Amino acid sequence: MYFCFVLSKAMQILDNSRHLSSKGMVATIGFFDGVHSGHKSLIADVLKIAIQNGLTSGIITFKNHPKTVLSGKAMQLITSTKERLRRLAATGTDYCILLDFTPQMAQMSAHDFIAFLHDNYNIRHLVVGYDHRFGHNINETYDDYCRYGKELGVTISRSGACMPEGHKVSSSIIRRLLGEGRVHDAALLLSYDYEIEGHVVAGHQLGRRIGFPTANISCDFPEKIIPANGVYAVRIIVNRKYHYNGMVNIGNRPTVHSDGEICIEAHLFDFSGNLYEQYIEIQFIARLRSEKKMNGLKELTDQLQKDKEHAMNILL
Repeated sequence: MYFCFVLSKAMQILDNSRHLSSKGMVATIGFFDGVHSGHKSLIADVLKIAIQNGLTSGIITFKNHPKTVLSGKAMQLITSTKERLRRLAATGTDYCILLDFTPQMAQMSAHDFIAFLHDNYNIRHLVVGYDHRFGHNINETYDDYCRYGKELGVTISRSGACMPEGHKVSSSIIRRLLGEGRVHDAALLLSYDYEIEGHVVAGHQLGRRIGFPTANISCDFPEKIIPANGVYAVRIIVNRKYHYNGMVNIGNRPTVHSDGEICIEAHLFDFSGNLYEQYIEIQFIARLRSEKKMNGLKELTDQLQKDKEHAMNILL
């Protein structure tokens, strides 16, 4: 018995302990948070080797981040599971094997994990990242993996480092950049603009009174990284089909004596209407400035107008 669902014609998600095909699979393994340019380069190697050898291609990943199991603490992520799988599907890989990372799996040796992949999913070739480690013993090396693979009937190869514009790429670096508000730098490593998604909820309606109506966004994925407080030039998609330029303020609204809660408020250019309860995606293009307290609503309105002009120049 197996369970699978299809995200696209290109990739099936397998959520079980057996792979049906006897053809054999070339695969890589990782959590792939963000599905950044380094991940895509690694997956491209998988696709190339699979085609050359007449095998299927696969990605082995996890429903939960291994660090949450090892530390017992939730962590902020670049992509929700839904977004991560959608971006993995866009690579054109045949299969994604979606596993639960458990304490028992955390105790497996690299040898036993390679055996598990071979026996359950017919993995014939495993591509590992240039600095990737797996298995309980972190001191095991790429040479150890190759030796284990030879014993088990799995060839191992290592993908080279991906260095867009000379910068090292990793999910942890991208998380740090987003936490600092450096969304443009994060986009260079991701190879796409960072985005959050959610629904419009009731707000304070102050923006409407000063000529800058805003949509107050509740993020659908609680673990999603919210960029640093500040004002951003953004592109906004409403209900997956209506596209707008705009700007977003992230912060605790110090000018109007907020209760300290972090708010995400989006102002859509050239839009009029009610967005309450609508689905919205926000793509971060550039940070305009940090959040600051203004001396009254007049100064706030003047600053928002300057922000809008700045954003429009960037988004042209």
